[in-house]
Amino acid sequence: MQLRYRAIAAVLLAACAVTAQAGPAVTQNPLTDCVDLGGDHQAVRFGTQYVLIQDGDAHYRLHFNGSCDALTVATTVEISTDGKANRLCPQKSRLASRMKSCSVRSVDLIDAETFERYKRRR
Repeated sequence: MQLRYRAIAAVLLAACAVTAQAGPAVTQNPLTDCVDLGGDHQAVRFGTQYVLIQDGDAHYRLHFNGSCDALTVATTVEISTDGKANRLCPQKSRLASRMKSCSVRSVDLIDAETFERYKRRR
């Protein structure tokens, strides 16, 4: 009987550890249609993995194929799709700095809390 309780306790502790490592859930949805960003949108890099965009009340996370070297030393970046500046689409969007550019693999809509959490961790 004692062994049974220890086994149950071990399973519960393991489940708690897995849940704690997973962290909070990220609210995200893939972008399905193109959006035209306002001239006052804010772009924040998260390493070379993501770019976070705040455009009014909307928030986006841009993913790249691996890392984006255009982000390493850039102070400003431009987002465009098919040559149209400030146009963000689920496919064919590009992020460019003065020297380099990267293809955006996918775009997620994220909530304001997730945006702020990533922004603080960058």
